[in-house]
Formats: sequence, structure tokens, C-alpha cells
Amino acid sequence: MKLRSLALLLLGAVLALTGCNTTSSRIKQKAEVFGSLPPADKERLRKGNVAIGDTPDMVYIAIGAPDRRIESISASARKLEWIYRHYYETYSGTAFAGYRRVVGFDPHTGRRFMYTEPCYADVYRGQTEENLRIIFEDGRVSAIEELKR
Repeated sequence: MKLRSLALLLLGAVLALTGCNTTSSRIKQKAEVFGSLPPADKERLRKGNVAIGDTPDMVYIAIGAPDRRIESISASARKLEWIYRHYYETYSGTAFAGYRRVVGFDPHTGRRFMYTEPCYADVYRGQTEENLRIIFEDGRVSAIEELKR
């Protein structure tokens, strides 16, 4: 039993690590862009900071791919918005989930008996909140809008 638990734990850890999109993995993906940057910009991007004037590749290296992209083209400029969302769950209470069978024991008669009782389950609702919007104009960051709480 211990060996099986250890194997499942190890498998879970391997799966979790292989699916991660870290700053290091994004730097490897965009190695040519990252290599051409000055040392100060490299350090800033490693820390996950975005600045006015950054390119889409630099933003991708710093914070990853956006959840949503909106592109608009006008006579004066080409505008691209990258929207990042925060996902979380909120507790909404409990809800009736059905009945379960329970086996009881009567110490006076020494007999077992069965009865049903209601079951309730905790209910959580998924929530999405936009927390960061990066606006590019002509291929460079022109504005950064961040939700402050």
C-alpha cells in the first residue's frame, strides 16, 4: 500500500512539473529575443515586471500568454489588448446531495439495522476577474491597467 501511494505521489509530481509554464521555460522559447536584451531588461523580465515600450515577446516572457486578446485597427494605429484573468472559487453554502445508507448497532438487542439519512455537500462557484490589461500600440506596450484591491 505504501509503495502504491508513493508511486501515485511521484506520478502526480512529475505531471505537475511537466505542465508548468514558468519564466524559465518562456525564456527558452524566446531565447533569441531574450538574448538580445540589455541586462537590466533581462532581470526585470525574470521578476515578471512589464514596462511601457516592451514588445509582445517581452511581455510573454515576463508573465505568459494572455487569457484573451482583442485586436483593433484604425486609420491612425493598430491596437492590441492582452487581458489576464484571475480564477478563484467562492464558497456558496451547502446543497442537498441525496441520501446515504447507514448501518447502526443496537447494544440492547445486539442487532444491526440500516437507515437512511440526508447528505449535504459544500458548493463552490468558480469566479473570474480581470486583473491585468496590457495595451499595445504599433507593437509596443502603451498602457498597463491593473486591478487594485
